[in-house]
Amino acid sequence: MFTGNMVTEAIPARVFSLYKIVTSKKEIARNEVQSLMEPSEIYEGSSYFSSIIKAAIELKIVDIQDNIVVPLVPKEEMKNIEDFRLYAISKINSFEAEQFFKVTNCIVNINERIYKHTLTDTALLNELSRETGTQITAPMIRGWRFWAQFLGFGYMNNMSFLPNAYVFVKNVLRLMNLEKNKEYEIDDFMLMFDAYGKIISGNLAKERNMNIALSSALRELHDNKEIELKYRSDAEKRWILYPSVEQFNDQIASIVYKGVKK
Repeated sequence: MFTGNMVTEAIPARVFSLYKIVTSKKEIARNEVQSLMEPSEIYEGSSYFSSIIKAAIELKIVDIQDNIVVPLVPKEEMKNIEDFRLYAISKINSFEAEQFFKVTNCIVNINERIYKHTLTDTALLNELSRETGTQITAPMIRGWRFWAQFLGFGYMNNMSFLPNAYVFVKNVLRLMNLEKNKEYEIDDFMLMFDAYGKIISGNLAKERNMNIALSSALRELHDNKEIELKYRSDAEKRWILYPSVEQFNDQIASIVYKGVKK
């Protein structure tokens, strides 16, 4: 899923379920995990298990040692699906050279043009293939959409993608360990952000123009008083939000971290 081709089978809920099974046992073999996830008496059809465990291994939440599936993250640190989301986001930058990372970066930087397409439109698939240098097919993008929504790059309406990375950015802010009520110059903030959030911001530094997904997220955080976006006319370096008719449009000189809400 995160290395090689994207797949539809390894959805977030299945990967987390695998982790919960493994952490509920003192020791469990690979075939035992599979039998619990795909009981032979009720399961019919093609097995999804190989894709699911591959994604779990890629994210480094489990490993296989002598055919035993072992957890790599203590269960006390990943109690629920929200903990899993935060952990997965912390690992995303390690896949920068992979298809999932490249497709995500391309889609969020299409900006408003994404509204003209469903994710499986031939024109969009051709553009993604051209931009990423790999053949992107409809099944691959269907697999991408589950993780895109889970990680918080935007929202899905059937096969349409609505770019607003509020959930993703909120979790990145948690990982950044920012000091509450401290003001960060925008270049410093973006450098810290890239340590975890480069998948949506990686192509922006040269122009200092934020894409619609990141801009929508920052505006929502600002409106929620989780951060404060600040404009200063004398600031030497400023970043530009993607234009909005109704919301904050000033160039950003700095950001005050107020504390993200649960």
